[in-house]
Amino acid sequence: MARKGTSKVRTGCLTCKIRKVKCDEGKPCCHRCVSTGRKCDGYVTATSSSSLEKRALQFFCQAAGPSLSGPMDPYFWTHLVIQFSTFEPAVRHSVVAISSLYEQMHTSPGSAHRLVDNRLALSHYNLAIRELKSMKNEPLVLLVCILFVCVEFLLGNQQAAVQHCKHGVSILENVEPSYPWAKQYLAPIFRRLTLFPFFFAPDERSFPKLLGLGDQLPTTFQSLEEAQYYLDGILPRTVSLVRRGDAYRLGDMRGSTVAPDLLSDQGSVRSFLDEWNFRFLEFQNRASSPKILDDTLCNIELRYGVARIWVETAFESDEIAYDQYLDRFRWMVSRAATLCSSKIAGSGGVTYAPKFIFEMGFVALLYYIVMKCRCLPTRLKALNLMKELGVSKESLWEASNMYSVGRRIIEIEHGLLLDEEDQPSTPPSWPGLPPDEMRIRDSTTDPTLTVQTDSMGQQMVRRMIGFFKRDSEGKIYVQKEFNREIAL
Repeated sequence: MARKGTSKVRTGCLTCKIRKVKCDEGKPCCHRCVSTGRKCDGYVTATSSSSLEKRALQFFCQAAGPSLSGPMDPYFWTHLVIQFSTFEPAVRHSVVAISSLYEQMHTSPGSAHRLVDNRLALSHYNLAIRELKSMKNEPLVLLVCILFVCVEFLLGNQQAAVQHCKHGVSILENVEPSYPWAKQYLAPIFRRLTLFPFFFAPDERSFPKLLGLGDQLPTTFQSLEEAQYYLDGILPRTVSLVRRGDAYRLGDMRGSTVAPDLLSDQGSVRSFLDEWNFRFLEFQNRASSPKILDDTLCNIELRYGVARIWVETAFESDEIAYDQYLDRFRWMVSRAATLCSSKIAGSGGVTYAPKFIFEMGFVALLYYIVMKCRCLPTRLKALNLMKELGVSKESLWEASNMYSVGRRIIEIEHGLLLDEEDQPSTPPSWPGLPPDEMRIRDSTTDPTLTVQTDSMGQQMVRRMIGFFKRDSEGKIYVQKEFNREIAL
């Protein structure tokens, strides 16, 4: 006589299956695992997939996912997204789209502008959008929103990425208190995402709501991740201040008295940076803090260093003012060079870099140094480090474009030409630092690609660049020219 028993549950998490206990099937991690301090290994997908879809999912797990985070914590991409992709169609379709676009960019770097022709990616992206429309779980909507931003980053759709970011930020504040996992894993990403619209959105109406305005810094930082989390809350406030100071640096308010509310905000951001730096230095002096300079630590140091200069020069119309920060520029370049040397030594002289990362890496930070540090040896070293530490595309920042613009800024300001090794092939037109009237205030890049044919009949894809300069009467004008992008 057969023994009577209960039917087996085949839909539980992998950890509960191995332990042969009943799983409550909580998502993304079951409560039984979490409550007992165990790691929940997620769920086996019950959906069938086409061979192309399966291949894309495998490529994401092995290649794309681990690379997307850049210098940030990869857990979101390597664990959370992969777990959700096994049971949430919107996540799975988004992952297939990201993986397919990422692989195309990685294997055919010259076809970046043709990613919009990737039928597999676009079909799954459309399916993900369709699934999202019926989704009621707000934390899950936020997770998918991040994936949609990633797709738009890869496609180079600036305004769509900005809109997804703005939409996600508007939801986040209502979700955080009720869903601890959303606060732990999604909020840090959205904090960093609020930064890029200040560089790529067309106007202030597209800027997202700032997160972390009510932050109170802890007495001490317990980890590098905690220090990074609070710096991520300060940086968007810093860039917001810089954007509101555009009129004083470049526009009609040049030379005018800065509005009291802006000066008050400047003082507030300055105080936050001071407090953050005090706690960060105290954390670094502890015996338990990390002593090895890795990507994460160096990126934090450079972001803080750039933020300090941003906040002090937010309303400064005189480019000579940046010269007082030459020592800070040199220190940042020295730290980046140290990181570069250690990476090369640790890899036996061969370094691997992905073609795309979701986060801000080193390109935008080093570009700022190239643009604002007028010490020629230092800015040439920073230019070279853009090639060594940069990724071809970091969110919406394209390394080849920024590198070639930075190179051209050096040539214009110093009145020289650079050779293929980024060394002066002609002597500078003046010794020391360039005069104020030769300095580039800012630059803009038209995202529209223009195909040109050279004298040899070869086609080149170029963009129009605008350099903000000052004329002899002190007025700002824009010098336009086509950019010659250099493949990195």
